[in-house]
Amino acid sequence: MPEGRTSGGEPSIDQLGIALVPESQQTKKPVELFFVWCAANIGILGVVYGAIIVSFGLSFIQSVLAAVVGVASFALVGVSSMAGKIGRTTTLTLSRSSFGKQGNIAPTSFCWINLMGWEAVNIITGTLTVVALLSAVGITESVATKVIALILFGGLTVIVSMLGQNTVLLMQKWITRTFGAMTLFVVLYLLSTADWPAILALPSGNWLTGFLPAVSIIAAGTGISWAIAGADYSRDQASSSSNRSIFSSVVVGAGLPLVLLMLTGILLTAQIPDLASHENPISAIGQLLPTWMAIPYLAAAVAGIVTISVLSLYSASLNLLSMGIKLKQRTAIALDATLILGIALYVLFVSGDFLGPFIAFLVFCGVFLAAWAAIFISDFFSYHRHRGYSEQELFGETGTILPTLTCWIAGALSGLMVTKTGFIDGPFAVGIFADSSLGLFVSFGVSLLMYNLYNKALRPQQESVCLS
Repeated sequence: MPEGRTSGGEPSIDQLGIALVPESQQTKKPVELFFVWCAANIGILGVVYGAIIVSFGLSFIQSVLAAVVGVASFALVGVSSMAGKIGRTTTLTLSRSSFGKQGNIAPTSFCWINLMGWEAVNIITGTLTVVALLSAVGITESVATKVIALILFGGLTVIVSMLGQNTVLLMQKWITRTFGAMTLFVVLYLLSTADWPAILALPSGNWLTGFLPAVSIIAAGTGISWAIAGADYSRDQASSSSNRSIFSSVVVGAGLPLVLLMLTGILLTAQIPDLASHENPISAIGQLLPTWMAIPYLAAAVAGIVTISVLSLYSASLNLLSMGIKLKQRTAIALDATLILGIALYVLFVSGDFLGPFIAFLVFCGVFLAAWAAIFISDFFSYHRHRGYSEQELFGETGTILPTLTCWIAGALSGLMVTKTGFIDGPFAVGIFADSSLGLFVSFGVSLLMYNLYNKALRPQQESVCLS
């Protein structure tokens, strides 16, 4: 029996691991993906993204445009979601078709690290949001309140993660509606109270050294980071679901709340100019809103971050299975939770700097994920969009497809060579690449070009050749 397959009966989606979803369980509709991705991107961190955009020295119009263009990167998630319906398994399992089973361990390992980093970001953001909520009800921020907030948020995440994916998805629908309505209300409030002369007076920044880096940061934190999980939530889509509907549900579901939240952050920077560098930007946001508005808004934000955390933990546990590390899902989640707790403790109680390491993390992970996304998407459109994925490609002993692995590594290294992350500075990160994140575009472009050249020149003759 191939790896990951089940026998006897039809287990729930939570019990399948990376096994192919039985056709009888492919019953979901694209509208459900809208709620999945809307809830996954409606966290208050989107407000901080808006402040980060303005910190690149952009005008109001440039900032809004950067938000929209950056969020368009969710097209990558739309494509991986289309692949999920066709392949009926998780994203990083589908990735075996282009890298080989053994070769896929390298990018999957990196994707797992990325998800661990994002989960740590979620824990930190959730804790800071609880701290902001406690401040809104009159409890002064201190080390003690951070400890209490961490325990409360961590406990909520563990409890919800044990409820199962279907329950979490049901919760997300209500959280999406509640927090979405509150966010819209907050935006309308900010639009009516904003210092428009100051906002519109923001000078225009450089399109090459300001606008593009801002776009790449948003893309790294949104579509590029989530592309590795698209199929995880679309593999049980009904065969009658059209690719166009799946794609649009994902992109629109993620894009609407993100653009709205980033607009909020852009507006807030007129009143909190240092929002992007604030030690606790979420607390600063809460202090700006009236108490009657801040308390329910921050409470709904906490609930939203909890479900985002559960999604990250779920995808991370599936990545371990894709690497051949066979653990029960609850064991995998417990292992992941232990690792991310250590990171969260360091940032919250030792370094005290959240946004600096966060941006460095986005840029560093982004060059590797962008290179992988270029290969995955090219492989999907070239070979699998119409003919699907074979079981041998996904679960057979296919070894390592060395040319593909080379394309991925070359793209990622090219991006790193022109990028400054703060802890790894590329030797060619000068000129337009100095203090920017344009390496993400370099990484994506190099891997895409190399992989397409390989497909045209060598793959037809090497289709069945794998180095084990």
